Amino acid sequence: MKNNSLLKGSMRFIFVYLIIASCIQPCAGKQLKNTNRLVNLTRYVDPYIGTGLHGHVFMGANVPFGAVQVGPVNLSEGWDWCSGYNYADSTIVGFSQTRLSGTGIGDLGDISLMPVTGKVKCSKGTLANPESGYVSLFSHKQETARPGYYSVRLKRYGINVELTATQRVSFHKYSYPKAEDAGIIINLEQGIGWDTPVETYITAENDSTVSGYRLSKGWSKDQRIYFYASFSKPFKNFTVSDTTAVKPGRSLKAQKVYGVANFRTQANEDIMVKVAISPVSIENAKANMKAELPGWNFKQTAVKADNAWNKELSKVVIKADNIARMRTFYTALYHTMIAPSLFNDANKDYRGTDKKVYKNAPFTNYTTFSLWDTYRAAQPLFTILQPERTSDFVNTLLAIYQQQGRLPVWPLMGSETDCMVGNPAVMVVADAYLKG
Repeated sequence: MKNNSLLKGSMRFIFVYLIIASCIQPCAGKQLKNTNRLVNLTRYVDPYIGTGLHGHVFMGANVPFGAVQVGPVNLSEGWDWCSGYNYADSTIVGFSQTRLSGTGIGDLGDISLMPVTGKVKCSKGTLANPESGYVSLFSHKQETARPGYYSVRLKRYGINVELTATQRVSFHKYSYPKAEDAGIIINLEQGIGWDTPVETYITAENDSTVSGYRLSKGWSKDQRIYFYASFSKPFKNFTVSDTTAVKPGRSLKAQKVYGVANFRTQANEDIMVKVAISPVSIENAKANMKAELPGWNFKQTAVKADNAWNKELSKVVIKADNIARMRTFYTALYHTMIAPSLFNDANKDYRGTDKKVYKNAPFTNYTTFSLWDTYRAAQPLFTILQPERTSDFVNTLLAIYQQQGRLPVWPLMGSETDCMVGNPAVMVVADAYLKG
């Protein structure tokens, strides 16, 4: 089984530059502390690097080590679409809230939202017959990506999409044309790669709030994700479907559930949606939104996401003789901080590999440990740049040991995938221990 590194193709640059950076980092760190200002390093990050060919890296908006990775999903599937997006593609079927990056197996892609206009079927459609579903074409010329922010124009609908995120909440902003039948499709069937739904549930709690869950089986054998979505504009109606037909009412539990919120929009009208996720419950997802994103200031949220990335990138300040080298280094450093990802709630609750809920844990729980890829270089790098998180990483691995009776091999979303050989968690724990 082949599993590409989270840092594929670029990690080799890290230690070369760390040698250079060691000469200037103390001075840079002192300057940052004295001025209380962040160096603008996100300008050197190019999220497109690694999205083509066999790179498999995440494209979209997130914050460092966040639970949310919100971004576009292409219609195409296969090994080169393990992250849901490949630069060679020109189709979009939705914007999902979770993603893998750099792996050789596809999974996640939970809770897909797709803004549309007109009467469309609750199906992705095909390239040969796009009218059989809601797939839209897009152009890279009308697409923007930078740390913590993503935007694209959906050609089919004339809708501009903008995305940003906090740790546990994605923030969608859709700018519609004038339409009597604008809509947002919530697709709980869709996953990426091996992932298939086991049970999904959706309900419209009122005319501006939707919640539910998605239980699925894939590379991670027992995934459970709960969500709470808030709309900036009340929808005029909300329908539910199980892919065969529209069902009565505004709630539905089935293997494959869709929800559709409909609106009447004016030209260039913005409708925003916040989607909070939780590994524990709908109630915790709601609390995550209240804790992290109670308001509706999209621009401010995107600025905070950019600041979060700058804070982490500024831990290593380098100088290079050309912009390309700066871009290579900081993009590689950016890629190291997409995973591991948070797997707990703002109140520290999380779901263990034994499927029990652990409340108010004394450490921050994480998931998405590609340990056989990362134990050689990424995890040792974290002991230097992320000492506090390293403590949480190790405590997560030890908690999994207590829950499943052995150290994890490749833990994902509360399950052991047993992917690849050996037990690299031993080296990760030992390395952190020996470094204090």
